[in-house]
Amino acid sequence: MYISDTIERYLEAADTGTANTRRTYRTAMNLFQKYLVEKEVPPDASEPEDLDVDRLLAFATWLLEEANIGQRTLYTYLAALVSWVTYLQVRGWLPFNAQELARLRDGIKRIRRNQRPPELLPYPPRPEELELLVTAAHETVLRRPGDLREQLAKLRDVAIVEALRCSGLRVGELVTITRKQLEDQDRAVWVVGKRNKIRRVYFDDRAWDAIHRYLRARQPLDGATRRPLSELPVFSRHDRRAGSKVLPLTTQTVQNTIRRLAERAGLGAKGITPHALRHYFATRIYQTTHDLAVTQTALGHASPNTTRIYAKLEDNAVRNAHRDAFESK
Repeated sequence: MYISDTIERYLEAADTGTANTRRTYRTAMNLFQKYLVEKEVPPDASEPEDLDVDRLLAFATWLLEEANIGQRTLYTYLAALVSWVTYLQVRGWLPFNAQELARLRDGIKRIRRNQRPPELLPYPPRPEELELLVTAAHETVLRRPGDLREQLAKLRDVAIVEALRCSGLRVGELVTITRKQLEDQDRAVWVVGKRNKIRRVYFDDRAWDAIHRYLRARQPLDGATRRPLSELPVFSRHDRRAGSKVLPLTTQTVQNTIRRLAERAGLGAKGITPHALRHYFATRIYQTTHDLAVTQTALGHASPNTTRIYAKLEDNAVRNAHRDAFESK
């Protein structure tokens, strides 16, 4: 069996990961096949037995120097490679002995350690900047109403900004929420996050009212569809191609919406994204509670290490020292 065939089988296997994981890994393995071609090991004419540990490890160097990928992407692509090697080994298609496998794992570990990406601090918008963003969304509704489709899009955009502001939702979670997931009693929604982790997300009065104001205005469209009301997306498309159909949004649409509103609010240079609003939420939660466990649960983080970055944002020791040294006279 040729290398290209094993890669295709690997990417089609359900145990390789979720659909999103397999799409990401496909990009990695496409680059791996390009790398093999450059090294004169054509994947559609060579078998896994033609590979050795040194050639596999050299893929990391090629990614950095030839493909010009970043260090964080390198981690993901190496994970794809290791997963593929494991897939082959289990099926007996890559008969590495124990010593070769140990050398491969040790080599990957060393590469990851040497190429560890820098820790990135989130840049949440300031409260006054977020209010400017919210105001820009509301102002669009107050302008000339226009047709139903246009007015629905404006009300939806207000609901999106208000929801992201106070919930910590990932944009991928936001666009998949259906009507049946809304809980009126607690003003909450159950969402399925990364690694299929389920968590409850809460909204404040402003966000909840904005969501239901939008849904009430959308009743003519919802009532005309043959699908059960409970199955309809909370946030729907209102572009001309969607017409009168109630179709879910894409993550790209939400990102474009936030960017457009940021520009309208005079915040274009701030680089505000839907994920920046998640950072804003996380910062507010930690500032209020100073409890990493609560913040981790609210965000749906699998590891407390991911959440700990928000504690660093609250470390004012250096700021206070600078004030004492240079500003206190």
